[in-house]
Amino acid sequence: MRIAVMLAPGVEAEVDLAGSTAVVVDVLRATTSMTAALEAGVRAIYPVLEPEDAWQLQHSLGGELLLGGERGGLKISGFDLGNSPREYTTSSVGGRLLAMTTTNGTRAMAVAHAAGAEPIYVASLRNATAVARRLVREARPAVIYCAGTAGKVSLDDVICAGAIITACGDMPAEVELTDTARLAAAAFGEVRKDLVRGLRDTAHGRRLVELGFGADLEYAAQVGASLVVGEYDGLMIRPAGHVLRHGEQAR
Repeated sequence: MRIAVMLAPGVEAEVDLAGSTAVVVDVLRATTSMTAALEAGVRAIYPVLEPEDAWQLQHSLGGELLLGGERGGLKISGFDLGNSPREYTTSSVGGRLLAMTTTNGTRAMAVAHAAGAEPIYVASLRNATAVARRLVREARPAVIYCAGTAGKVSLDDVICAGAIITACGDMPAEVELTDTARLAAAAFGEVRKDLVRGLRDTAHGRRLVELGFGADLEYAAQVGASLVVGEYDGLMIRPAGHVLRHGEQAR
């Protein structure tokens, strides 16, 4: 199994997305929030690019669709939820449908799908071990796609990619790491003893602390806390192994 890392959108990795497994990472905070929502029992997540897309989808599906997401780190006006993973609880999203739009994460998923990646997994530090276990079991070429920030490298995402790669290396399998994968593993190794501090020291982490979301970093830094791996099929996200295909409806 060969693993590469796309360090930011538009930065080529050593493995093509087309025909490979893609692992989308936006650890602060879209993919962490999506994982939290799946853990909380959300029926399905529709990642969309713009707030207008979420409103339109809500109009199509009816009032049962919740809207979640952010712009500039803050909840979008009129939405039910922001992008803090601590908001996505059983009481808030359990048994519901959810549309999410974020500045970087949902866009990365759309790009990975358009590029021909399949399957596409949703990853965070919290489910890094579960994602690694799935990659090792499937033994396919994989690209960990870091969503970045405004098209630039975001160290927090690279650290998360490194956590997944390190977990793969801890399992009994032959894993070939490209240069970008080794770089990500080294970044994780530098901060793994104090991940909360490591995330706080990133530009994105500092911004979230300034906005009052410091507790989100503590939540996001819990490696291996979740066994849920979301899979995106180009339309919606559901737990891997239970993904609906186009034309089907979430029930």
